[in-house]
Amino acid sequence: MQPNKYQSVVLDDLRAFLVRWLACKDPVLAYRAHWDEKGAARMPAYQPQPHGAPQVCAKVPTAGGKTLIGIYALHEVLSAMDKRRGEPRLCIWLVPSLSIKDQVLNRFNSPGDGYWLALREALGGQVSVLSKEQLLTGGGQFNADIVRDEVVIAVLTYDSLRAKNKDDRKLYQQNGALLSFEADVAASDNDGDVDPESLVAAVASLNPVIIVDESHNATSELSREMLKSLKPSCVVELTATPRKGANVISYVDAMALRDAHMVKLPVVVRNLPYQASVIAHAIDLRARLETEAIAEHAEGGAYIRPIVLFQAEPKNKDDSLSFEKLRDELVKQHAINPDWVKIKTANVDELKGINLLANDCPVRFIITVNALKEGWDCPFAYVLATLADRSSAIDVEQILGRILRQPHIRPHGHAPLNMSYVLTASAVFSQALEKIVAGLNRAGFSRNDYRTPDLLSTTNSALPVGQITHTGTNHDPFQLTIPSQTPAETDAITSAPVVISTATDATATTDMSVTYSVNTTLRCGEIASAQLDQVTKNLGGQYIAPEQRAMMDNYSLRNEFSPEISTLRMPQFYRRVAAESLFAETDGGTMLDRDMLLERFQLVDCDVNDFKPNLTAGDVAQIDLKALSTEGMADYEPTRVQLKAYEINKIRDYLATQSPESKRRQLAGLISSWLGKMPPLGEPDLRAYIDKLLKRMSPAELENILEQQHAFVEAVRKRVRLEMAHFRLKTFAHWVRTDEVFTDESYVFSNEVHPVELYPPSANTLYEREERARSTNLESRMADWLAASANIRWWHRNHQTRGFYLNGPINHYPDFIVRTQQGTIVLIETKGDHLQNDDSDTKVELGKLWQECSGRNYRYIMVFNQASVVGAVNWQDGIDMLSRV
Repeated sequence: MQPNKYQSVVLDDLRAFLVRWLACKDPVLAYRAHWDEKGAARMPAYQPQPHGAPQVCAKVPTAGGKTLIGIYALHEVLSAMDKRRGEPRLCIWLVPSLSIKDQVLNRFNSPGDGYWLALREALGGQVSVLSKEQLLTGGGQFNADIVRDEVVIAVLTYDSLRAKNKDDRKLYQQNGALLSFEADVAASDNDGDVDPESLVAAVASLNPVIIVDESHNATSELSREMLKSLKPSCVVELTATPRKGANVISYVDAMALRDAHMVKLPVVVRNLPYQASVIAHAIDLRARLETEAIAEHAEGGAYIRPIVLFQAEPKNKDDSLSFEKLRDELVKQHAINPDWVKIKTANVDELKGINLLANDCPVRFIITVNALKEGWDCPFAYVLATLADRSSAIDVEQILGRILRQPHIRPHGHAPLNMSYVLTASAVFSQALEKIVAGLNRAGFSRNDYRTPDLLSTTNSALPVGQITHTGTNHDPFQLTIPSQTPAETDAITSAPVVISTATDATATTDMSVTYSVNTTLRCGEIASAQLDQVTKNLGGQYIAPEQRAMMDNYSLRNEFSPEISTLRMPQFYRRVAAESLFAETDGGTMLDRDMLLERFQLVDCDVNDFKPNLTAGDVAQIDLKALSTEGMADYEPTRVQLKAYEINKIRDYLATQSPESKRRQLAGLISSWLGKMPPLGEPDLRAYIDKLLKRMSPAELENILEQQHAFVEAVRKRVRLEMAHFRLKTFAHWVRTDEVFTDESYVFSNEVHPVELYPPSANTLYEREERARSTNLESRMADWLAASANIRWWHRNHQTRGFYLNGPINHYPDFIVRTQQGTIVLIETKGDHLQNDDSDTKVELGKLWQECSGRNYRYIMVFNQASVVGAVNWQDGIDMLSRV
């Protein structure tokens, strides 16, 4: 079970923050640098927490796979903090309810389950998942040795740490089963008000990583004190609705979930004339969906049995349609099989023990009030029918998220199975929609994620029915228009937050049988789905969540350049594959990834005779945050391998008993674990290479490795990366010569940019404003020259991690992209003389190969003050060329 595209982006964001934090030891500075890099200059500042450790949050909508993200987030934190075997590796996994706790424990401990497999894939195999009761028992399941030998995950509820009842207070009381942690507690800074022999004291002494699931439920002062008492090393929050003041490092847009087939979007909302209409429409719509599902299954698709969630009214409300009355009506008036109907309320649970996803399960209708909340999941739930009286406000906030999860995480051939549906009967539909929007917000979605064909009863209207306006939201950067339809076919589609013109009552139509038909509902969904498909196409799957976008300064393409940019496609490198291949992204090719160039690379075959590690280096060097943001993150991850004195002595004593050959093997294993994974290299190849290095070292040199672990590991890491870089470059040049690689015009410029530091206004910038050059004086000088040159039609300061890049043996982001008055596109890389390095040689060779493959309308130049790299030019030659082409 691997993270998908947007989940990987969340993990990348976490890793980037952790690298910055470890570099400067200041979460405030690291957080500011994190969001400046993303262009969100107005993101609120980091809020320090009472426990003092970094605490960050990822905003992931309901059904977005927060649990899987949490598993891999734990791996990222442990890796970044170099918590390896032999050191305490404890994670406290906090959940909001007993039902979610039971689900997590069950799945984490069930061999073969996707989460069970993910834990072992992410954390390396040795994982124990414990309950509160198992922690309290101590002994063979939870002791000082186990937390150093395995990764231990303790799944607890918030309430169990808030000590509200006698059973929970056991966590704070003396516990003789935990004596193995006595030394850890003694060495820690234990609070005087916590019993040093309690479970909480033992946990706090280990400085656990804390994963907080649905963290919006843990906002009280008591919750903050709870986290403080655990003395965490890092806290990662996962939620669809971040609490006020949360340090959000990653936002996932709802459209990313739709593209990954995680959710059923859009949500089609119908406002029907009467309560009875809601019931009848729900029954008919569910039957139609089941017909579609049966056809889907017959055509080789997955099994689906659509379910309606009826939200009945509380029994104590006068004249309400309570759950008991509703079941009676379904069975007696609508002839529904009694086995198809189940009730789930706070006091009645007819779903207990039923597997709703089983093929032989008969359930098709579930009646609830508000009992289906966080933790209850059934992807077969398609329809939410709320039965509030027409004069009453609906209350769907708690359960709307229950119908959004997509069955089988795949697109279905029958389009109605890719959407969800909400049915109401509200006299004031605009108020009902606000409740629905609130429910979407609670689930991490927004106004952009629903559509309705029904008229709003409001006098606050400004736009004709069916008009869609550009609202500045990320989901609608282009105008989307509704195909012209008569009311009898589809009615009008509204796209919130558009205000729609007057209709005093939703029944204001002469053909109610057509207007409120299931066909109308499905036709609405079809059009709305086509709208979202167009958004995906327009944005190329690159989404910015509304919350993040609101913190950015957004500057559009200049109007005079917009027409040519709409058709301009920048060449990038593609690798040839068979035209009929599943991996073909363009005519006979798939976009080149630099790791493709290592397919035949064997590290163990590389020469090691000239390898001479410098074993006099000190501790880990600090990382310059500016270098991180300028050059990218990949090659700046620190290696923190600083064995404690007792560890060195223990290993030395053990190795003294071994033969020279055995000693080398043991050291090879240690060094391999210190290095960690270096994808795409296989671990056996890396281990064999390390063994090859050690075989040519003397006994004295082997002894020094223990004293200077960091210097040796860094030397090996640098050497391995150098070998990979040389092989990539050699293979790439060969593939270009043999036509294995070609360029295809594929990169599309975005419609806007988000600069943090602004270059002064200039009439020939591609966007309304451009990012100010921040790295070198030569780069600033080039920007000024481009702005003043008569031969430059437009120029753009290319972003160094989000912009256009040359994808070859490295991913090279040139500093500027310009178009001359003759129409030539020129990529410009500026280099201060102090930045000349091996990377410069690779970049200039890559740029020249790109120019050669792309044709006469494309040029690449690398500019130095005084060029000394073959293929680069000095300042005067560079501007002379730019003045002529």
